[in-house]
This record gives sequence, C-alpha cells and structure tokens, in this order.
Amino acid sequence: MRTILVVEDDTEVSHFLKSMLSPYYNVVNRFDGASALESIEEVDPDLILSDVLMPGSDGYELCQAVKSNIAMSHIPVVLLTAKSTVADQVAGLDAGADAYVVKPFDPSYLLALVKSLLSNRDKLRNILSQTTRTDKIDEQMLSPHDKEFMDSLYALMEKELSNPELNVTQMTKSLKISRTKFYYKVKGLTGENPNVFFRTYKLNRAAELLKSGKHNISEVADIAGFSTLSHFSVSFKKQFGVTPSEFLHG
Repeated sequence: MRTILVVEDDTEVSHFLKSMLSPYYNVVNRFDGASALESIEEVDPDLILSDVLMPGSDGYELCQAVKSNIAMSHIPVVLLTAKSTVADQVAGLDAGADAYVVKPFDPSYLLALVKSLLSNRDKLRNILSQTTRTDKIDEQMLSPHDKEFMDSLYALMEKELSNPELNVTQMTKSLKISRTKFYYKVKGLTGENPNVFFRTYKLNRAAELLKSGKHNISEVADIAGFSTLSHFSVSFKKQFGVTPSEFLHG
C-alpha cells in the first residue's frame, strides 16, 4: 500500500485527512514541518500532503527542503492552504509544489489529485525501466534535479556497461553521493534497488544493440558485461520473455 505523509498542525484537520485517505493509503501524520522532514527517510512516503501555515517550519519551507534535496526531490508534494490569492499559489509553485489546493476543498477532488500524481510516478517508473536515456522521457515527468541525477546515472552505467563488477559502492563514489541517499533516490525514482536497475539497464542496452544489427549475440553479451552467454540468455529471457535469438529473428 502506498504511503502518504500528512503534515498538518490542526489535529482536527489532520484526523479528517487521515480518515479520508486511509481506506486507500497508509497514512502517517506529522504536526510540523521540522518533524516531517526528519521522518521522511524512515516513513519513505510516496507523496507528501502538507498545510502551509504551521508553527516553526511552514509548508513552503518543507516543500523547498524536499525539492532541493537530491534524495527526496522525486517525492510529489501537495500544499493545502486557506491562502487563496494568485500570489500565494505562485509562491507554492515556486517552492516546488506539484499541486496547490485551497481550503475548503472537495474530498473527491483531493483524492483524484493524489491518485493522479501517484499514477504519474508509476508511469515514470515504467518508462525508466524500459529506457536508457532521459531524452526519451517527457521533460514534464522529471524535475531538473531528477533529470540531472538520471543523466549522471545513465552516463555512469553506459561507461561501465561491460563491467560485471560494478557495485553500489563504486557508483556512489563516482557520483559523489552517500550510499543511503543513492539507494533511496534510485528506489524512489525507478522502484528498483540500484543493482537491479543496473541489470535492467544492461538488458535494455543489449536489446538496443541486438536491434541495431551491428553485433551478434555473443558480442552483445560481452559488451553488456555478462560473463557467459548462457547467463545472458537466461537473464534476457527473464526480462523480455524471449531468448536473444528469438528477439533477433522475431
């Protein structure tokens, strides 16, 4: 079940949001921006629903903190507020919010919005599991931070395509990011852990190389870093449902 982090200092509103969302999602409540930010790694939310006006760190500050942190910037943020002027809405979008909802709101609208944002994340994960470059992805689906991260990751995986020993430690060292942030980011964007995503990338590149007609199956297996042809064939069939030979002549 997907997890929604609800950040709202008004306990009555907080409980209302939880009762509205809990039939469909796992809901975790926090009552200020600071405690919400501290708990994101532990809670691992799929979406953050935050009030704007709160004591201490407000919703704008929480949103900015999330969207400026490379490990978290992929998490959709919806701001809820009674502040309804255009300037207020612009401020919310400037903070990086994915949506800005004015109170009072229709519960059915908020539920539809949350469902739509999560559906978009699923679509992005599906695309990332099938592609090898960000230029194949609609620019509206990736934030600048996320595109920069994926560009760097794709470049690294391409450079190390034939390296069967590439691991998370080497990846994080090359990308200059902590292991925890790297794992959280890759899993959040792609739905796969880094090692699985690298294997998926290798197989997608192998399919592209086979389709190009410039290499035979044995050469492609070597280029993609598979130690044996049999390992390549088994992995390829598991990924695509056909053997490399069937793919090549299909």
